[in-house]
Amino acid sequence: MAGAKEIAQFIRANDFFLISTHVFPDGDNMGSTLALMEALKFMGKTCASFIQDSIPLVFQWMPGVEDVDTDLDEALKKLEGGGKPVLLILDSGDIHRMGSDMDGWIEANDGFQIANIDHHVSNTHFGTVNWVGPDYSSVGEMMYEILNELGVEITSSIAQNLYVSVYTDTGRFSFSNTSARSLRYASEFVAAGAKPVKAFFGVYANRSFESFRLQAESIKTLNRFLDGKGLYFYVDQKMLESTGTTLEDSEGFVDIVRTLRGFKIVAFFKEVGPEDIRVGVRAAVPIDASLLMSKFGGGGHPRAAGCSFRMPL
Repeated sequence: MAGAKEIAQFIRANDFFLISTHVFPDGDNMGSTLALMEALKFMGKTCASFIQDSIPLVFQWMPGVEDVDTDLDEALKKLEGGGKPVLLILDSGDIHRMGSDMDGWIEANDGFQIANIDHHVSNTHFGTVNWVGPDYSSVGEMMYEILNELGVEITSSIAQNLYVSVYTDTGRFSFSNTSARSLRYASEFVAAGAKPVKAFFGVYANRSFESFRLQAESIKTLNRFLDGKGLYFYVDQKMLESTGTTLEDSEGFVDIVRTLRGFKIVAFFKEVGPEDIRVGVRAAVPIDASLLMSKFGGGGHPRAAGCSFRMPL
């Protein structure tokens, strides 16, 4: 298993990079992608980044976000003339988590060198070089160690982006994955210029009135199972239409429900389409959410994981 040193060596040995990460962007994959992009440019490397989905409003304030492409062709144009790029895949449990556009492009252009940097225990180790660190709260923590190995200056913008990575993936330092390392690195990001208040108001105090209406509708569907220790609820397309919202507005709902005392598992179902269902699960000991979701082709972490189903809600 590789570590920060091996990933740094891999980066130094190459010049043209395409960074990609999982669909449905979150704070960790956004923060680690943006920090890595700035570092590579500082080193004189040529790079582009691609995320298949649109960037959620709550992350559009982050430093450097305007350089992230949501169109693969636009990202590839930035790398023209440099030959086949090296892939840096962040926060993705398997090679297919970047979406259908990347799937098609990789299949049509096989033979890539890939650095796989992830913290999901369910990772399939698909890279040429793999650093999978389940004991890290976030890829943001791992990225900080990589950038230190590379000798890159931690600017205020890199620090802000890495702070968002750790801040969001630890649930504002409240999840069980919060460690002394998480808090130490966060304090170092603040010392380098990160502003915690920007992360709070940018990500968590940036909701629309309509999103609260959607939350109210979804809470009405809340049901119990497992003798009351399990909870499930959902958002469907009718709710989105009636409230004038999108699925982006449902982010964080599952973490609100998980605050109920006595729960062992919470499942949140999202109807993406007529036969496209996404499920997010939060679990308490002794349930392993990652193991449970792996039975349905998904994965994640012991306390938070997810999967997809091709069937009606």
